[in-house]
Amino acid sequence: MKQKKSKEIMLAFVISISFCLSIMADDVKVSGGKTLNELLNSNNLVTVILKDSGAKDINLQLKEIYPEYLVFESEKEDRVTYRLDQISEIIVQTDKKSKPTIQLGPGVSLRADDRITVERAWSRIDEIFKSTESNQDLKIECATLLDLHDSQEATDYLQKLLDANEITTQLVAARGMFLSGNQVPTALIRSGLEHGNRKVRIQSAILSGLVGYRDGIPLLMNMLRDRSGEISGPAARALAFLGVREIIPKLLEMLTSSNEEKSESAVYALVLLGDDDIREQIKQLIPKLDGMAKYRAIKALFYLKDPDGKSLLSQLYEEQITLRPEIALILAKCQDWNTQQFLRNRLTRRENPTDANFIYRARAITALYQGGDPTVLPQYQELIREGSAIVRKEVCKLIFKIGDKNLLKILPSSIENRDMEVAFEACRAAVGVTLPEYRERYIKLEGEL
Repeated sequence: MKQKKSKEIMLAFVISISFCLSIMADDVKVSGGKTLNELLNSNNLVTVILKDSGAKDINLQLKEIYPEYLVFESEKEDRVTYRLDQISEIIVQTDKKSKPTIQLGPGVSLRADDRITVERAWSRIDEIFKSTESNQDLKIECATLLDLHDSQEATDYLQKLLDANEITTQLVAARGMFLSGNQVPTALIRSGLEHGNRKVRIQSAILSGLVGYRDGIPLLMNMLRDRSGEISGPAARALAFLGVREIIPKLLEMLTSSNEEKSESAVYALVLLGDDDIREQIKQLIPKLDGMAKYRAIKALFYLKDPDGKSLLSQLYEEQITLRPEIALILAKCQDWNTQQFLRNRLTRRENPTDANFIYRARAITALYQGGDPTVLPQYQELIREGSAIVRKEVCKLIFKIGDKNLLKILPSSIENRDMEVAFEACRAAVGVTLPEYRERYIKLEGEL
């Protein structure tokens, strides 16, 4: 009797499961004249289109069906799982689709799951590029990356903007050309440096140093004398890239400026021009300074790899409580125990969930990871879950700048984010891992040490 009852219960269970599967299967749109059951363990290849992002995962075979998700197998026999609520449509392919080859920098290799992340990133970038019309800056950023990926459509788009009659549009396109490793017209830079619009002159100054436009030195020297850090800062960085050592006295003077753009640009330019003579001049200047000016001078000495740089920065960390948060971010990367403990304590502290606090936490996580502590990585995910779009973008930018392929596993959810700017930054982080030269050009363009 008990055996019969057990069989009945088991039969009821199987029927109920089959019923659930059929209900859920009906909720998934399948195009191509097949049902999910017909596709299961067949030789048919399918494309899965994801909701929200519209990203496509091609050349999959359906292997398992569950009430809440489907399991596919990729070309490389990797297991790929999608929740049913993630899937917009499944398309039955008539033939095998070709995937674009991932371009890797010298010495870069990827695990199978990391390759899937990077492939998804390229697909998402292409989708954003083709669907973005109102946000030209974002479209250009996408085109820049796609140009690196041999997209003729993206290359043509950048060239079209470069050939436009409006100089601000031309300069944005020229920025993209620089990032993708293409030549920037020097005539455009000359026109920009002579232009009456301040923003145009600033954009042109930044590019002139990066592309080695030496004919612009007289105009850049005039900009360096401007009282506004918005103008003198980019000019200082450009002249340093061009190797103009005559600006060193002016740079030392700019270190004491209360204008952050001006003083930070001076630090960057001094490090770029750095030699023993500059190190000695900074050392002679430090005793005469205090506050932020002293911090920036010591920071320049530290990045110039002076033997006294780290000890002076550590001393300032102990003396200046208000400067500890910033100094800790620098020294923690060098495995300095005191500053690493400061950041760990900061991460355990309860703070108001403001963008500024979240972004500092992201920077602290980055510094600790670069200082050899991988245990902090899960906290990136917390920030991505809890932070605003501004915070999520900043987290992705930090991951991009690190350029560590071990961080690719953090990016998939952000690559599929509904906010296209967040999704783009996640995609750029993934691409930056595989294209170190692009990443280096971007960091130079941003003027970051």
